[in-house]
Amino acid sequence: MANEFSGEQKLRIVLESIIRNVSKSEQSKKYGVPEEEFQKWHDHLIQNGGKLFESSLASKSTVRSKRVKRSKGSNILLFMSILINMGLIAFGAYYIILNDLKLESLWLGKTENPLDQPIVSVSEVPPLSEPLFSAKTVPEEVKFEAPIANEPSDPVPNSGKYRSDQPNPRSELFKKPSILPQLDAPDLPKDVSFLGKTYDGRHVVYLLDVGTYVLESKESVIQFNKIKKGLISSILSLSPNAYFNLVMYWNLREASALGPTILKASKENKKYAEDWINSLGETKESIKVERNQYYPKEVLYTKPSIGIVGPWYALSTAISFDPDLVFVISGNLPDFDRAEVPRSHYGGLGNINFERFTTSFTSSTSVSSLTRETAMKWFYAITPVDLLPSSEQEAEKMALAKLGISMKGGSKIIYDELPWGVTFENFISSLEVGFDEIPKTHFILSLPKYTSWPSSLSASAKEFAESSRGTFQENLFLP
Repeated sequence: MANEFSGEQKLRIVLESIIRNVSKSEQSKKYGVPEEEFQKWHDHLIQNGGKLFESSLASKSTVRSKRVKRSKGSNILLFMSILINMGLIAFGAYYIILNDLKLESLWLGKTENPLDQPIVSVSEVPPLSEPLFSAKTVPEEVKFEAPIANEPSDPVPNSGKYRSDQPNPRSELFKKPSILPQLDAPDLPKDVSFLGKTYDGRHVVYLLDVGTYVLESKESVIQFNKIKKGLISSILSLSPNAYFNLVMYWNLREASALGPTILKASKENKKYAEDWINSLGETKESIKVERNQYYPKEVLYTKPSIGIVGPWYALSTAISFDPDLVFVISGNLPDFDRAEVPRSHYGGLGNINFERFTTSFTSSTSVSSLTRETAMKWFYAITPVDLLPSSEQEAEKMALAKLGISMKGGSKIIYDELPWGVTFENFISSLEVGFDEIPKTHFILSLPKYTSWPSSLSASAKEFAESSRGTFQENLFLP
């Protein structure tokens, strides 16, 4: 496996381990390299890295020392060697010319010098007692191999006269073979398929919301299972030359990743991701246990600043892996259980009212027609056309639900809404790259029926998706 890496790849693997403080065992497991081999790369870089800057100086000093050591005796030997070589070259040239003249006489069927003979036809050449190119007639110095493939097998023309203004027939034997056209390597796939759509990218990070609120009802469980199935299908379809990471996040500042850095889309890493997703189960107890079985947030490379919570905390973690594509898959995160969140996670959000209060939900059966009509007009005014339900009955239910009016009535414990606008500003100010370098971010929301994100949170998510050349989708699995 180690032999498959080039020198540049080995250097990047070692530097990644040093810069991001990734242990030898983790880096070896990530790239499928034995720890002993990885240690050799590391030691070679430490011991020999400085020589790259000394090569030019060393070469100059070597040349200088050779020049200094050269004596007068060596100059005399050099002069004599040059004279001997010139004599050998002259003798060789004479010998080659003489052999060429003899060979010309063989082509014409004469033993005398062809320059002293008149031009004759090939048909006038007397028959030879021996083959034209036998070992006896061809000098040892001009023997040649068999003709090149696809070249004429007979080097001598069958008819016609040989004249000085015609090309020498022997030249046909020494034609250079034609160079085959270079074949372009096929382009490697650079796209990712997810939930029926194809996106451009080769380094992708999936963010999956695994708060207990994603399993509030049977309908929510069905949606969550569809999300998991689509996520597994997308990961398994990744090209072997792609890289990915899977980050599960929940509540305000909780996350766990498949690896501390972005991972190669090998069969082994894909299998780890598939098993992790399937282990979540369909109950709140199982999702709490299985969601943090891999690398917790404490060992990840980047620690988002205080005041960055919810989906922005997860997105900050994803951007630290330097991907070109991010999927933010979220449920009804604003409905998180505050009993699971420590007070420290609210830092940077200003004054937070931790007191809870109870609100009553009026039954829609006791609502007047005027209230229903007003609620409908208000709902149509604030809801984009592409998010409106297909029927007026569904629209009325959603409008009344937003106003706290349900079919059954009752009460619910709620808290003051978090300042989602503030956390978005904190997130933007913490970015260390320009918007042209931010990965394309696609938000995919899976919410219970008749619910939606707070307007400040959804507006900021849509703004960021548009700025990063991504998309914002809501409730793909609801009718």
